[in-house]
Amino acid sequence: MKSCPRCGKQYPDSEGFCETDGASLAAAPDSASGRFTTVMSDETPDPQRVECPVCGGKALPGEVRCNYCGARLRPEGWERLEPTPPAEPGNPRSLAAAENPAGPEEFSDASVSAAGPGSPRKGRRALTILGFSGAAVLALAAGAWFAVYLGSKHPSPQPPARPSAEATSAPTVELAKQTPLRVQGDIVGALARDATSLLKAFEDNKAGLANVYSNALSSGPSMADGMVVRLHILPNGGVDNGAVRISTSSNPSFDAEVVEAMTSWKFTPIKGSGVTADYPVIFAPSPSAAAAVESDLNTKLASLSPSEPPEYAFSPSGTTPAVAEGSPSSMPSSAAAGAVTSALPGAAVAVGAPAPASGPTTLAGLPAPSTATPTELMPPPRVRRHRRPPRVMAALPPPKPPLIERVNSELRANRRLRRVQAYSNGSVVTIFGKVFDDNDRLMAERTVRGTDGVSAVINNLTTDTQEWMQNQTLITQALQNAGLNNVQVKVIGRSAYLSGQVKTEIDRERAVTVAQGAAPVKVRENLITVAIGNILGF
Repeated sequence: MKSCPRCGKQYPDSEGFCETDGASLAAAPDSASGRFTTVMSDETPDPQRVECPVCGGKALPGEVRCNYCGARLRPEGWERLEPTPPAEPGNPRSLAAAENPAGPEEFSDASVSAAGPGSPRKGRRALTILGFSGAAVLALAAGAWFAVYLGSKHPSPQPPARPSAEATSAPTVELAKQTPLRVQGDIVGALARDATSLLKAFEDNKAGLANVYSNALSSGPSMADGMVVRLHILPNGGVDNGAVRISTSSNPSFDAEVVEAMTSWKFTPIKGSGVTADYPVIFAPSPSAAAAVESDLNTKLASLSPSEPPEYAFSPSGTTPAVAEGSPSSMPSSAAAGAVTSALPGAAVAVGAPAPASGPTTLAGLPAPSTATPTELMPPPRVRRHRRPPRVMAALPPPKPPLIERVNSELRANRRLRRVQAYSNGSVVTIFGKVFDDNDRLMAERTVRGTDGVSAVINNLTTDTQEWMQNQTLITQALQNAGLNNVQVKVIGRSAYLSGQVKTEIDRERAVTVAQGAAPVKVRENLITVAIGNILGF
């Protein structure tokens, strides 16, 4: 048996160091038997014991390295100052130091490989593993930081974001994909503008069309339209007229706003002749509905005749054709070229004749003294001309206003037709708007048809009574759904009048709520009565 000289703990003969304080185990020989006996001691004072500066482990005097962490205990060169301690019988480290006279610097852990399972080599191995693990963790952290740094400098391409539900349901204004943009020059064989510049003009001004369409959607959220708008573009970049050749929905007011917006576009000025461009424009409440609108437009275009008049035509007011330089209209008038001048008092010069050459003048602007004879200084005889009486011009009749102005004047003259609007396509006039009833609707058509120059009238007017009947039908249906079958309603304008009979007072008040919730009206009179039996309780 072996024991620790410090703590006195006993170990088998195969162990070499104490597990508690790392001291070398020693065995003492028995004087009687000649064997080694273990020295037992409760406490071995060691005033010269060495403490490891790294892990705090205890070491015996003379040891160079710590048995727990392997750190050096004393500075180099101490072995040259102190003699090498004698080898102890059970200490493999002392035996290795005795066999290695070169000193403790060349001492290797292989020399203690014969140590038992309680050797401090296990502690050093654990510390080594922890050290390598810490280094690996630091390396991974440094690599992650470097990757983040590179990612901030050169961000990786992100996949395209999917369109949101609001984007897919936004109103769409675009050109048709299957119907191309058609361009035709005013002069055969000469096409001054290409389709690329015309498409660019559409993209630059598409926001204005989107605003027009958004305003139209406020009155009808499901409104969709596909139309072919024809513009005549002048060489100076202006548009002198526009028209809607064909459209998928009958909405004259919307056609007028679209054509008016597109005729205000400004194109790039060019040299040459004007062109006519047909824009196939699609107005859809959502991108998914654009395909259906374009399909309807293609169906109508297939049956369109080249000689068929457009559905709507518009010419901007105040537009005058550009005059080319050098044309006769740009030359000054010969009547304004002449001038009347006089060289001397009493002298007359014919209109348009060159002014007589004058002599030298003084600084004051007066003629200088002349050495001519008195005969030469006499003024020439005055020529008298007989004035002809002014020619009496026959009174010309005032110019006849355009057809659309005459039609609007006739409509505004009648107070009951002031909400009616009209536009013309040649001699065909289309009227739209709202009147009171069917009699006023027929009156407006007769008024327009009686205007001079009108060949046909397209009547798209709506009536107030028709709208009242629609609201009355909605309220009646809502009352029946609520179980109020004996209640009648009459709608006039925005006012509703209820009558009939109900069972309880609660049903009487409920009828008012149902009527005002079914249509945009307000109940002015509630003439509904409650059954007498329900009032008396039997």
